[in-house]
Amino acid sequence: MMLPGKNNLIGVDIGSYSVKVVSLVGAEGSYTLAGAALFRLPSEGGEAAPVTPPFLSGILQAKRIKGRRAAALMNGPSLIFKHLKLPIMPEKDLKEAVRWEVRKDLAIAVSPTDLILDYMSAAKAAKPGDNTVSIVAFAAVRSDVERTIALFRDAGLELRVLEVVPSALLFSFNINNAWEPGVNYAMLDIGETKSTLAIFKDKRLSFTREIGMGGADFTKCLASGLGKPEEDAEDYKIAFGLIAEDNDEDKAKKLLTQAVERLCTEVQRSFDYFQAQFREGSVAKLFISGGSSRLKGIEAVISRMIAVPIFKDDPLRSIQIPKAFDRTELAEIAPCLTVAVGLAARKS
Repeated sequence: MMLPGKNNLIGVDIGSYSVKVVSLVGAEGSYTLAGAALFRLPSEGGEAAPVTPPFLSGILQAKRIKGRRAAALMNGPSLIFKHLKLPIMPEKDLKEAVRWEVRKDLAIAVSPTDLILDYMSAAKAAKPGDNTVSIVAFAAVRSDVERTIALFRDAGLELRVLEVVPSALLFSFNINNAWEPGVNYAMLDIGETKSTLAIFKDKRLSFTREIGMGGADFTKCLASGLGKPEEDAEDYKIAFGLIAEDNDEDKAKKLLTQAVERLCTEVQRSFDYFQAQFREGSVAKLFISGGSSRLKGIEAVISRMIAVPIFKDDPLRSIQIPKAFDRTELAEIAPCLTVAVGLAARKS
């Protein structure tokens, strides 16, 4: 969803564990990194505290990220994704049809004026004589969107673009990869409390699914199985991941492996559904991103469970990096920046 204004320069990805910020200058094919940051959210009663305007503005000041125009994620408890198959119709009628279908799935009654909606044309169902169009719709109630706008305004930023994770992943993928005609690519962004799967083809979003499983679930599984506090389990997860150094750690490795395998099962089910529903062929490559994609050994487990070539995403690989940046630090946080890079590349 675009808001009136000039091109944005700052992509801000506010997650449940951390805030990621990326600033780019230039244009597609010649982007240069102007700023990048990852800040963990402060803890409040054992939970991550909500982002405040001073915290957000402080990140930009600490990293000397200049500019006021920003792109962010549409989020909040009301956010939903919905796949629709509708008859081909004029754009104006299609928008109203999508709005009607989305409203039917909301848990609360929402008037048409209180629903913020956007959608993208996706892959077409491959059936002869099929006069329908496949749509991926995103919607949230106005109050959730207005809270996000207010947060950025109070932090001294002009929010010009609101996107969702699947489209941000598409924009990041687009500036970093060469597209092969007719090939299906997938990205799995593994966050703290959820993971987002997106499938692309010919520079379009074909399918998306939000999976209610992420890094926090890996930690809880480990803590429960070992009988340890979650803080200790988190420290182990970060230090060793899925690679056991000796027999004492073998149980931990098995617990983490089982947790990742459950996520893989959901991804495979999504691939099977996509192929059966749209008959667009199988996924050729899977790219993983997000904080939990940095888990040591996770690629080997996913590759074993899903018979698709796996790649850890580096959203900065096609972006020029000035000498002033610490490349070692950037390499460490790069998998976490995929969504923020996509937001920064989204011009209004």
